[in-house]
Amino acid sequence: MIILVRHGEATHHTQNLTGGWTDSDLTDTGRRQLQALATRLAKDFDHRQLKLRLLSSDLKRAQESAQIIAQALGRGLEVESYAFLREKNNGIAAGLTELEAKKYYCRPATEQALNHRNYPGGETRIEFYQRIVEGLLEHADLEKENLIIVAHKGTVQNIIFYWLGMNMQQVVDFNLSVDILPASLTVLGINKWSEHALFRLNDTSHLQNNRGFGVFNFKYGKI
Repeated sequence: MIILVRHGEATHHTQNLTGGWTDSDLTDTGRRQLQALATRLAKDFDHRQLKLRLLSSDLKRAQESAQIIAQALGRGLEVESYAFLREKNNGIAAGLTELEAKKYYCRPATEQALNHRNYPGGETRIEFYQRIVEGLLEHADLEKENLIIVAHKGTVQNIIFYWLGMNMQQVVDFNLSVDILPASLTVLGINKWSEHALFRLNDTSHLQNNRGFGVFNFKYGKI
């Protein structure tokens, strides 16, 4: 089972800063969002003692989000921080306002360009995807471990694409995307037919009620 969480609202959202590697903090709203998510997620894990790891991007907005989850779940869960889980590197634009970053922006010839750098010093789409995949293969066993991964929109998207067996060229060929909102939860896993399954996508219902997510209601194979 793999639970993917995007960090909550962060200061770069409210201060018109670029995202990417800008090391922004959660806002008060973002903290409330993650507390609501963590409270509901803890309901799913009540009375379940399965082995679990909590991985997080090392950027502050993800770290704080992960700590909120760790505290809610208890069981001595520690946050494992990894730079490979960061959002796409936006190079020279990191830390700049969106207006300041415009003078450095390099427009791609098409939106399907895979080897284009939007900003000097930044990553291409393929480099970003490969960083995520190579990091996961090195630091986790997606097939066997139960993981909570707290990261960013682009990072979560890339993990989903990889889990569904798609490389970045196929994502572009199919003109495919998935929306990943702040403080959303996505659930991946292997079902009882040994298929890679997407059980829940971009769920923000925890911002409206306090029931569990039902992450154990799906037809997993073995967790």
